[in-house]
Amino acid sequence: MKKAIISVGVALMLGTAVAPASAMFESDRALSEKATVSMVDAIKTAEAAKPGKTVEVDMGKDDGRVVYKIEIVDGKKTHKVYVDAVTGKIHEIK
Repeated sequence: MKKAIISVGVALMLGTAVAPASAMFESDRALSEKATVSMVDAIKTAEAAKPGKTVEVDMGKDDGRVVYKIEIVDGKKTHKVYVDAVTGKIHEIK
């Protein structure tokens, strides 16, 4: 993914077209249409895995999956819990 971003940045600096932005990034609407798990359920799953207070939720793609990125603060640290928006399972915890 970093290579794609760097390539686009270099192409933009050089004034050449790589691809339309719409072809590279999906809109929030397109991502949300793929989700079968609600944001509320994703937050419950994330808080069960890492107890604390949810402070931010974003939807995006990670490893080709549509995921909710949920930031949870437990008083000492901030954790990022990625919940698969289709299966509802934890994808990754950072």
